[in-house]
Amino acid sequence: MSEIKFLHTGDLHIGASRTGVKGGRTEIINTFFRIINLCKTENVDFLLISGDLFDRPFVDADTASEIIGAMSQIPDTVIAISPGNHDCACPESIYRTAKFPQNVVIFSSFSHSFDFPHKNVCLFGAAFTDSFQQTPLLNGQIKLSPDRINICVLHGDLVSTATESSYNPITTNAICECGFDYLALGHIHKRTEIKKLGKTYFSYCGCPDGRGFDEDGSHGVYLGTISKGNCKLEYTEMSSRQYILDHTDITGCKTSLDITSKILAQLKENYSPDYGKNLYRISLTGSTNVVFLPNITQIEAALSDEVEYIRISDNTVTDLSDINLIAAENSLRGIFVQKMLQMTEDADEAQKELHTLALQLGLKAFEKGVSLNDN
Repeated sequence: MSEIKFLHTGDLHIGASRTGVKGGRTEIINTFFRIINLCKTENVDFLLISGDLFDRPFVDADTASEIIGAMSQIPDTVIAISPGNHDCACPESIYRTAKFPQNVVIFSSFSHSFDFPHKNVCLFGAAFTDSFQQTPLLNGQIKLSPDRINICVLHGDLVSTATESSYNPITTNAICECGFDYLALGHIHKRTEIKKLGKTYFSYCGCPDGRGFDEDGSHGVYLGTISKGNCKLEYTEMSSRQYILDHTDITGCKTSLDITSKILAQLKENYSPDYGKNLYRISLTGSTNVVFLPNITQIEAALSDEVEYIRISDNTVTDLSDINLIAAENSLRGIFVQKMLQMTEDADEAQKELHTLALQLGLKAFEKGVSLNDN
């Protein structure tokens, strides 16, 4: 039984910027180069790109030259591209105007497939020709060769039967009925597990490199083999750097230096060896003493010598066990605390928790102000 090796990627959005990264556009291009090199070293038969290779349909000449030149470096790998909503195959788009190498196939509609008898593979796909595609492209009227390994590359939105989408709605029923051996999906930037409906294995590979904190964590591609009735894929990380959302419990820390040291130790433990190049948003949690407030600006400045980008948010609560120290102050803050303690003492149980929260927020407001997110 014939078996072929393929790599599934998509949603690179070449040309887009990255939050907190100077030269982020170049990094995304370099990620594509690593994918090309992986195809070369792994002797990949088919590179499947399921849409939004580019961030827009019109690509500057230098970028187009770089990408097309890289594709020509793997002439023995067939590169199959399904244009997505960002890089739709509209008039004057790169897919209509540029000359791609002979090993590149670009889908237009399901009426035109690409057959590779020597590999026993037939490739199918369709293209967005506009930024929106409300009519489903996968409509169940596709004729397949029963003996071929039938692979489909498609950009679209997996939805329930009754749900509408402007980005090529794909239902589970459509997948179950399509009969493809593998359906390589793009559009969703978070990868899914390899699933199977009917005879069809399918997955979203996710984007190979995050562009912001809404695309945090590890990103990569799916690489593996497929034969008739059997698909084996493994996730391979490709991220040039990761966006990371995390929290640090600073209970017991008495100085901003203590907090800085604790955060740094945590980053080294959890994200080494490349912790320094990642981008972080760290939430401070736990409790702080009433006489100590973390200096966020100072902590960020100290950590900026160790990591590329970091932003700190203070979501701690104030430990009120020593609140009488502040109540004894001859200050506006002291008067506020005295009044709040009296209100809390006189309140019923249902209101005590609310008054305690108001006291904690008030103390923060005296020191640094309160954002809308704090209440």
